[in-house]
Parts: sequence; C-alpha cells; structure tokens
Amino acid sequence: MTPPSTLIFLRHAQTPWNRADLTMGQSDIPLSDLGRQEAIQAVAALKTLQIDVIVCSHLKRCLQTISPFRAVGDCQISINPAWAERSWGVYEGVSKSQRGQETHPKNGETDADFRDRIRHALNGLPSGKNILLVSHSGVFRELRRFGYESDLALDKIPHAIPVRLRRNRAPQG
Repeated sequence: MTPPSTLIFLRHAQTPWNRADLTMGQSDIPLSDLGRQEAIQAVAALKTLQIDVIVCSHLKRCLQTISPFRAVGDCQISINPAWAERSWGVYEGVSKSQRGQETHPKNGETDADFRDRIRHALNGLPSGKNILLVSHSGVFRELRRFGYESDLALDKIPHAIPVRLRRNRAPQG
C-alpha cells in the first residue's frame, strides 16, 4: 500500500518521565497532572480538523491523550502497537544524557528495526482518509526521515499539539 501524503500527528501529552528527561521507550507510563490538562486542551484544536480515523499507539500515555477527544467525537479508532515508541531496552528509565547516541541498546530495538517497524506501519495506513496519528517523538523523527514535513519549523514535536505533516520529499536512508 502507498503511504498517505498527509497525516495529522499528535504526540502524547506530558508524563512524569518527560518532565524528568528519562527515556521512556515502551515503558507504559501514564500522563502527569499537566499532561492530563494538555490532553483536555488539545480537544479544541482537534475539533477544528477533519478527522476520519484515529490511529493510536497502545501505550497508556497515548490512549490517555486521545481519551478527552474521543469523548466528544465519533471517529473510529485503531489501536496499534506498531506505532509505539522505540524499545530502548536497558535504557528505559535512565536519563537521556546517560543513554547518549546508542544505536543498538541491549534488549531493545536497533535503529534499523525501529525504522522498519514504522515503515511497515506507515504502509498499512488506510488511503483516502484523514488520519490522526497519536504516537511518540521517536515515531515523529522517523516520519521526518520518510519525507514528512510540517508547515511549522519544528526540530522537536511538542506535547499534545496536532501538527499536519505532508510527504514532500523522498525518504532518507
């Protein structure tokens, strides 16, 4: 299947581990108090967008982020573990500065494994639909490598703010 040319990307809201700058990976960390407020605030922006289907990581922080919107909307949702954050193995729960530029963490995913998982998930998205993808910063970085760009100048994806991504260039690597 051909990947969609446009996506609306929503990174999960803040967790206590985000605030502490810890590597979450696939650890199932819930939202912080601020994160729950961010999820509620995201509803107003999401209601202005045409969304046909929500595709969401299975991790608690993503499900909690989209929950307030689902309470007021009628979109179908597909919960898919393929959209989870990269598994960082032994580095989960460790500060990002201690993790450094590791590319093959023990008991985790290599760069290539993670990239392949996201490529496969991207190719499995429905065509001709307005898709809201609720996921993680690592997934956002992979989408950028696959040629998706935002109208906004973003080096880092903010928490709980929907961002429209368009496939404007050929994938890297």
